[in-house]
This record gives sequence, C-alpha cells and structure tokens, in this order.
Amino acid sequence: MARENIVAALDVGSTKVCCFIARVLEEGRFDVIGIGDRASRGIIEGAVVDIHAAGQAIATAISHAERMAGVEVQQIYVATSGGRPASQRIRVELPVPGPRIVPADIRGVQNTAYARIDTRDRRLLLVRPLDYAVDGVGGIENPLGMYGSRIGIDLHAITAEAGPIANLEACVRAAHVEVAGILPAPYAAGLAVLTEEDRELGIAVADMGGGTTGIAVFNNRGVTFVDVLKKGGARLTEDVAYAFSMNFREAEEIKVKEASCLSGSPFETDPLPDASAEESYGKNGRHVVPPYLRQIVTPRTEQTFERVRARLDETYAQMEAGRRVVLAGGASQLVGAARLGELILERQVRAGSIGPAFRIADSRTGPAYAACAGLLVHALGGDAPATLSMPALAPASTHLFARFGAWMRQHI
Repeated sequence: MARENIVAALDVGSTKVCCFIARVLEEGRFDVIGIGDRASRGIIEGAVVDIHAAGQAIATAISHAERMAGVEVQQIYVATSGGRPASQRIRVELPVPGPRIVPADIRGVQNTAYARIDTRDRRLLLVRPLDYAVDGVGGIENPLGMYGSRIGIDLHAITAEAGPIANLEACVRAAHVEVAGILPAPYAAGLAVLTEEDRELGIAVADMGGGTTGIAVFNNRGVTFVDVLKKGGARLTEDVAYAFSMNFREAEEIKVKEASCLSGSPFETDPLPDASAEESYGKNGRHVVPPYLRQIVTPRTEQTFERVRARLDETYAQMEAGRRVVLAGGASQLVGAARLGELILERQVRAGSIGPAFRIADSRTGPAYAACAGLLVHALGGDAPATLSMPALAPASTHLFARFGAWMRQHI
C-alpha cells in the first residue's frame, strides 16, 4: 500500500463490485476514506465468465476508490462466492513422547493435520486451528507446557475450485493490483456484522447476494463452517421483470424500494382492474407497486431460506450455529426478510449492519457492504485468537510446508 496504515478490500459479487480503502485507527477501528461501486459484468453466480468485462468492472471500482481516498492501491484483499467454497474439518491426535508438551509436539500435530487438507484441483483460502486437545480434553487454546500422553488438534480449512480463483486473480492483477488474499464472502461478512456476544453464543451468517447465498458459522473459536448455495436475489429480480414486463433495472429498483415479504404491507396495492402492470408502475410519473408483487417475492425468498435451513440441519454446523442467524448481503434488504427467515429457519433472525468500528457514510453501513468491511477486519487479523496460531513455532522442512509455509505465516 502507499502507506503502512492503509488497507484495501474488494468484494466481487454477481451484481456489484465494491472497493473500500480505509485508514487503520487505534484499537482496531477503520476510517473508510475511499469507496468505489460498480455494477458487475462478466460474473455469474460469483464466478468470472468474461475476464475482460469482469476485469474492467473491478478496475473501475478500485480506481474510483483510489481517487476518493487520494492514495494508490498496491495490494488488496478480495471476497468472493465463486469457486464453490467449502469447509473441511480435520481432527488429528498423536502421542506425546515426553511428559510435557513441547513445541515439536505441536508442530507435529499441525503438520499431520495440514497434510490431510484435500487440495486436489482446489485452492486453500483459509485455515484455522480451532482448538487443541490433551488426553481427550478439548477446548485448549495453547497446550504448550501441559502434561499429557496425547495431543490433538481440530483444524478448519476452507478451499475453493482452483480455476475460478485463478480467473479472479487475473482480473484483479489486470487492474495492476496485487492480491493479498482471496476469502469467502460469507466469512468476510460475518467479521463485519457479528459482535463478541454473537460469537460466544454461536451464530450463523446468511450472506444473501445477487447470484449466491453464502453460509458461515461462527463461535468463540472463530469461523467453523462455510458453504455457498447457487441461489441469489438476481433470480427474484428476473421474476419481477418477466411478470411485469419491465427491464432488469426497473425490476431491481422496485424490488429494493417497495417489495415486501410481509402480508399486509403498506406498500402493496390492490390490482387495478383496467390498467396493465406497466401502466400502473409508471402512472402519473411515480412508482406504484404492481399487483401481486408480494406473491412473487415471498415464494422465492422462502426457497432461499429453506435451502439455508436444509444445509445447516444436515451438517455439524447445526449445533455450532446455535439458534440465531444474522442476514447480510444486498438481497437481505427486502422488507420483512428477517421475519420470514424466522418462520422458515425456526431461529432468531436479525438484519446485519456494519458495526461501530467503521467510520463510514451511513449509506454504506447496510448488509450489502458487509463482506467488503469484513475484509478490513481480516487484514488486521481480527478473526481468530492469536494463541492458536503459535506463530513462534518454525515449521518443519517438509514438502507440505514448502507449499503452505508462507501462506500460513501470513494468515494464521
């Protein structure tokens, strides 16, 4: 970066690309001094399908943020839902030769766990030791110096398909910016909208974007589960456009401003018997909600929540997520989305917003900008207890650490 206390973040979504440039303040706070927004091009369901178009949108967003901030970005953290990000949980237990646990024992169990990460045709995006165990007793942050005969580790790794990640890197580098790291968007969103209390109790984040819906589960050990579903708000916009013979821009505008998942919404109007939907929409130069809008919006939103519920219920994440969900992403801004989510998910649901650690315009504190803000938190290492990373331990010279050593030293 141009200055050591400046960090940059880029959220590459299916409907918009957003760049934040922030100055790091004391106590982990951020002053967002540059913002760049751009409609996405060449990106479908989070994946790049047109490198030229996507690269142009990314370059424009970064350039706008640079001009506003008055700095030049040299490297940037990137959030994506492309490449089918998925979690791997690895648990390993090894014998301890001596009476007490020494650095070599921790290094050995780490090496063994890392070696079991499946990276065939996939890229490692994030890896975190969640905790250690000594003689079967888990929940230990730092086992160094403890007495025991066996040491275990619970490791969480997030990988994505290598091809889509490489295409995204190529788009960013075409803007003459180096990639500091690529991270799953739902994980990044959680860093911005969750509180310490949320993590203590366990909670899930549903990042409802235009082309995908991401899921991330957090507890006091950090992020423990990530998955991405190919179901987003853009499909709902297409339904509205088709049903009322509007273009995509008009349909998106009426969906964001006036669509509701709630029965009896004050935004709804009765059908106009002698006017077409198009006429009712533009009547007298003002927007009037087309009839039956809620009947289109609600079922699509219900389907998304049903998919989220099914994915949580069928994995170990069901227990770690507790009974609470926070909504993030632009598609979560529908009126009544949180209430509908409670009915479908059978959990407490609230809308997420960027926390007070960010000095930023009110128009950018909503859930649509959560992933971009969360990347700034990650850049400062604010997503995991430092005691788990054991940074003072020099990794053994193995083929595995020849590949992962630099990455691990930077991100753990």
